[in-house]
Amino acid sequence: MRLVGSDKNQKEIEIDGKVIAQQKDGTFHTDDLTAKRLLTSGDFGVVGITFRNAQGYICSACSFNNVFRDKCGRCGCTDLTPEE
Repeated sequence: MRLVGSDKNQKEIEIDGKVIAQQKDGTFHTDDLTAKRLLTSGDFGVVGITFRNAQGYICSACSFNNVFRDKCGRCGCTDLTPEE
């Protein structure tokens, strides 16, 4: 799986003693298990995912615009209204 990091200056990552170097295209190529662990940290994203046409959900508590409608990613509130 190809991942992109949130820090542009990061050239390599180390996970469980294994060093993964950044490829020439600016992404990190990892196996699926390692990728899932890195995605849960919130510092990495899968290459090719865009939210350009996604409908957002506005949190009633903090006004954060969420992509997922289950709960707010910032405060955890479950009262979300669809974006207009």
